[in-house]
Amino acid sequence: MQKQWARPLDDRIDSGRALGHLRIESIDPVKNLIHFTPPAEDFAFFHEQQRVRLSQNSPESHFFRAIFLGLTNNGLTLACSQCDNIDFQQLTGWSIDEDLIDVSDFYLKGLKALAEEAHGRDKVFPFLFEGLPSTIHGETYDTIMDALENSSAIKDHPLNDSQQDAIAIALASSPMHLIQGPPGTGKTQTLAELVERLVLEGHRILVTGFTHRSIHNALEKIHTLLDGLCPVVKISAPLSEEPLPFPIFSSFEESELDTSAGPYVIGATPFALFTRRLQAAHFDSAVLDETSQLTLPAAIMVMMKSDRWFFFGDDQQLPPVSFVHRDNPADASVFCRLKQQTEPSTLTITYRMNAPLTHWPSENFYHGELTSHFADKQLALQSTPRRYGEFLDPDQSLVSTMLPCEFSKSRNDDEADLTAALIEELLNCGLSPDDIGVVTPFRAQASRIRTLLRNVIAPPYKHIERKLAVDTVDRFQGQEREVIIYSFTASDPAFIRKLHTFLFQQARLNVAVTRAKTKVILIHSKGLLRQARKLAPYDESASLFLSLLDQAQSVNPTPHGETFS
Repeated sequence: MQKQWARPLDDRIDSGRALGHLRIESIDPVKNLIHFTPPAEDFAFFHEQQRVRLSQNSPESHFFRAIFLGLTNNGLTLACSQCDNIDFQQLTGWSIDEDLIDVSDFYLKGLKALAEEAHGRDKVFPFLFEGLPSTIHGETYDTIMDALENSSAIKDHPLNDSQQDAIAIALASSPMHLIQGPPGTGKTQTLAELVERLVLEGHRILVTGFTHRSIHNALEKIHTLLDGLCPVVKISAPLSEEPLPFPIFSSFEESELDTSAGPYVIGATPFALFTRRLQAAHFDSAVLDETSQLTLPAAIMVMMKSDRWFFFGDDQQLPPVSFVHRDNPADASVFCRLKQQTEPSTLTITYRMNAPLTHWPSENFYHGELTSHFADKQLALQSTPRRYGEFLDPDQSLVSTMLPCEFSKSRNDDEADLTAALIEELLNCGLSPDDIGVVTPFRAQASRIRTLLRNVIAPPYKHIERKLAVDTVDRFQGQEREVIIYSFTASDPAFIRKLHTFLFQQARLNVAVTRAKTKVILIHSKGLLRQARKLAPYDESASLFLSLLDQAQSVNPTPHGETFS
């Protein structure tokens, strides 16, 4: 990161690692918010709630730490607790760079507690490192199933059988249970219903996860479901301008729940548990979301502060970023580790994808058990496409096209041009930009596509790139759109051979395809197909890529295909 910060500003901007030449539009000293004029360059590579460095182009030495909040009604917005220390006489020339956060101290505190405290030695360690299984109480399961069936019968959105079964087994298990939630299967709703049952038992509950956004999503669902049954709060620094239905406190003591016997629900990151914010808290139950991306040290911090643990995740989606388990990053995931010693409950009905889009992930990742609730749903356009009719035919939910390009690496102009043209036609046919998503393996390709959308698409679609989601597969996990366009980008043979484990990574393919509700458009090169065929005999991932193309309807890449009526 030091080398990155030392690069010239324009180089950092071109690589998508910085925003520069920014002008301050306004400052809110009460909320510690700084609003900038939105930059001309792409800022898709900064995500909401990311930690950044604000400076006058001096990220190495003289900088202020801040939280990136993205584009708000007041402009590009940062939250900065150091507002009082900033000289705002200079309104122009500001830059925003990625920050490096060292969390090793937090991990060491958790590991130290694991070794020294009885709770760690006697309870947490045996389950994580000795393969001690959970126990299930049969009578408790039957009682809870009866209660869930009765309550679901009177709810507007009743739980399906797999959701009821998962909750009942979890509550009958001691001290932990895993719930696998394939894409769109109502994982967050199931999580909230589980929390409701724990609240009825009087529990003090921690809700945590891999990102602040996942915690917010869970707390919003829980807050709505509980409807005042007990306090629901977040313990953290204020990280967002978006209105949230639950309060945010800077510490356990400020929330005044430190004097409460429960029940209550507190949302927080694992790291907050070993800071002044929550170090005095201990919970009856911890509900952990996105645990297929949660590392073992982070999970230890949570388990050391709670007595029962409920892990929600999906090991068929992207694993944590790990520099230790490079051969198989999934080995760093606490969900994958625990799945080796206990059978998870699996949710089996997706409320996102239609039946044609559900078939491929179901057969290849979920043992053929994943089914679609909206099986017959199709892409609905307000008018008939004048171009690219074969691509947008609602009768074909999964389509692919092959371009002749041969020597592209992390950027492919032909694929980017076609992607922009398809988006323009979708907009012309009345589809909302919020319903369109573009995923690609590479930042450079995402940046190229966003530039095209900004400069090529004619009015009234100017600035449409701010509403469209164009991002890498990794950053798109957890999102959904009506239509997903996947630009595979690479076509250079040597480049593909070097990165084939990344390009054809099975979890990456699964995440990309399962973001869509009714339409997936796969854009790939002749060079990529040729290399995949060469690799397939000894590379299961390349073979999986070929199976995806085989299931897709192949269409002509030219804009003069037949239209549908």
